[in-house]
Amino acid sequence: MKFGEKIHKLRKQYGFTQAELAEKLGVHHRTIIGYERDGRYPRDRNIYKKLADIFQVPVHYLYEDSSFIDEAASAYGESGKEEAKQLAMELSELFATGELSDEDMDNIMYVMHRAYFQYRESKRVKE
Repeated sequence: MKFGEKIHKLRKQYGFTQAELAEKLGVHHRTIIGYERDGRYPRDRNIYKKLADIFQVPVHYLYEDSSFIDEAASAYGESGKEEAKQLAMELSELFATGELSDEDMDNIMYVMHRAYFQYRESKRVKE
């Protein structure tokens, strides 16, 4: 499940409107729409902490993009899953700095996803 899907599900579960969640976070309601519908991620890493507190979930749950992680686990087992989790967390932290444009973030994700699976495949061939 992707970040936006998690936020949407948790928000509905807790009975918050987008505007109510935005108020709790101190952001504009369009920001919540961006997370849920447009695949955007928080630029401020403190938002992850606030969301985790509001929804009573671990911060790492919000960082993880389980579709990527599930794909890695399916292809490469438990070690692939753990590597994918670590990569997802590190990328989320990079994105949270707010120093990258949306286009740059999209490009990084695309390249990292491809590079990761190419690396794993080359490692498998060598074994």
